[in-house]
Amino acid sequence: MLRSIKTKIILTAITVFILGIALMTWMTNDQANKHSMANAIDSSNAIINEMSFGVYQFMDKYEKGLALLATTDAITEFTGENGKEVSVTEIEERLQAFLSMYPSADAVYYSLTSKYTVIKPDDDLTDYDPTTRNWYKLAQEHPDDVQWTEPYLDDTTNQFVITASKAIIRDGTFIGALGLDIELSALTDEIASRDIGYNGYSVLLDDQGLAIVHPSKTGTDVTNEAHFKKMYDADSGVIEYTDDQGIDKRNIYTTIPNFNWKVGAVYEERDLSAMAQSLRNSMLLIALLTLILTFVGLFITISRMLKPLDTVKDLMAEVSGGDLTVRSDNQSTDEIGELSRDFNHMVQNMNDIITVVHTSADHVRSNSESLSAVSEETSASSNEVAMAVGEIAQGAAKSAEDAETATERTDLLGEEINEIREKAEVMLDIARQTGIQNSNGQQQMHALKTSFATTGKTLEEMSNDIDSLGGRVQAIGSVMETIMNISKQTNLLALNASIEAARAGEHGKGFAVVAEEVRTLAEQSARATDDVKVTIEELQKESSIVSEQMQQTINTFRDQGVVVGDTENTFEELSSLMDTMQESIHTVSNEIQLIVTHKDDVSLTVQTMSATSQETAAACEEVSASSEEQLRAIQSVTDAAETLTELSEKLSEVIAQFKM
Repeated sequence: MLRSIKTKIILTAITVFILGIALMTWMTNDQANKHSMANAIDSSNAIINEMSFGVYQFMDKYEKGLALLATTDAITEFTGENGKEVSVTEIEERLQAFLSMYPSADAVYYSLTSKYTVIKPDDDLTDYDPTTRNWYKLAQEHPDDVQWTEPYLDDTTNQFVITASKAIIRDGTFIGALGLDIELSALTDEIASRDIGYNGYSVLLDDQGLAIVHPSKTGTDVTNEAHFKKMYDADSGVIEYTDDQGIDKRNIYTTIPNFNWKVGAVYEERDLSAMAQSLRNSMLLIALLTLILTFVGLFITISRMLKPLDTVKDLMAEVSGGDLTVRSDNQSTDEIGELSRDFNHMVQNMNDIITVVHTSADHVRSNSESLSAVSEETSASSNEVAMAVGEIAQGAAKSAEDAETATERTDLLGEEINEIREKAEVMLDIARQTGIQNSNGQQQMHALKTSFATTGKTLEEMSNDIDSLGGRVQAIGSVMETIMNISKQTNLLALNASIEAARAGEHGKGFAVVAEEVRTLAEQSARATDDVKVTIEELQKESSIVSEQMQQTINTFRDQGVVVGDTENTFEELSSLMDTMQESIHTVSNEIQLIVTHKDDVSLTVQTMSATSQETAAACEEVSASSEEQLRAIQSVTDAAETLTELSEKLSEVIAQFKM
């Protein structure tokens, strides 16, 4: 199942989609986390700046009020319990009025250098020495500005209290100091209860590191903790740290002007990134739904796209089984449609090639059978010629023997004249028979020559057919080369398509996969074409061998033709000699009556006849030898024709595997 194109495309697309979604989710989550963190820091900075400004306003309000009170005539002109300009009652009224204006003011008091002190609300000041107090000393040391003490926990209320003091100057002389105790509960409660978002909490530290506002460390010195100590290294900033429980946190802080107090907002990292995590979870859910829809869409789309490819694959399987009648009816204009049309062209070309080869094989088989029949007929004719030549040889031998006998009896010519006459008549009969046999031999030689001419013409035609077959086989090789070039061009086009798809980026991924499959099919087509090409090359080699054998056969036939011509010439010479011999016999017969008186002439004539007979016998032996060579040559032609027939039958068997 994993080997199918559909599965590969879907798995590749899904893998790319998952990687893309994972990368997008990671990048988005990272960016969202950064933006969320930046937004949290910005909003926290705004909140702590607002809290810092609120603390500053709170403190500044009391600072300005105390400074204004310190400049009133009643305060500057008060000299003590027995003073005449301003009475104690008037001072008490002034102080009480001040308290009513500032609800967080816990107590306000005025101490002179004489240690006389007026306080509101009233309190027992027995043995109270204000000059030893820190607030008094600060005011005396810095008479121009309102001074602030360090915050401290009130033993009675267990609330933070801070004291502001202002020197009282009269005529350039320090005469006392105003003190104001401010309860910070309203301020600390407001800061502690402030919702700063992201489940964070606020902290407020004085300039010495005392925790004024903290969920668990209020009233303690926190400078022993490194992350709190770092708050005093700069006016504002963000400190990342891990607490005792291993939780990653961030402290966003700023400094309250004129007081060097630190206001901070502390958050856990996971709370700051909660929005990014929520966004990531939403994106993952959307990605999962998109993945499911993509899978379904890809499955349906690719199934429809690859259905014609399955059809082409089935048709190619039928072609591999030898059926060349199949055709693809896909008329689409995409790459699969082009592949289907190329498949049809390939099958049609193969059909045409096999048809031509089949026809050529039939012609070769028919011509080889004809050649075999002609060879057999020629062989039979050659046998008859050999027999005739044998008879001629026997007659020539007998003539030679008779001539020798005539020579021996020449001396007895006178005594055996009658016998010579009879022998002359016998010789005349033999000469006639020899003439008849010679005429038959000439006719048979003429027939043999005609047969050789016919056989030579047939061989020439067969050679032309075989050459034509070789040319057509070469044409098949050219067609296969064309198919190979088409496959290579298809492969190149698929490669170019893959490159263009790669340039197209994400939009070209699916097309790149299809282009890769088209390139794979082109390579498979090229390999199949190579297999057919190997078969064609083998056929070319066999055709070349047959052509060479036919050329050898033609050359042999030509040599045999020369021998037949020589034999015909020999027969003509033999005929001439036989005519001469017949004339001589006639002369002997005519002159037999004069043989007595012309015995010497007769003896000479008989000797001449004897020599001629011997020459005739020798010529017959040569003709017999030539006939035997001719028979062997004809047998070679017959064997070659049988071999050609077997090759054509094998070729027909191979072609029969294809259905056309």
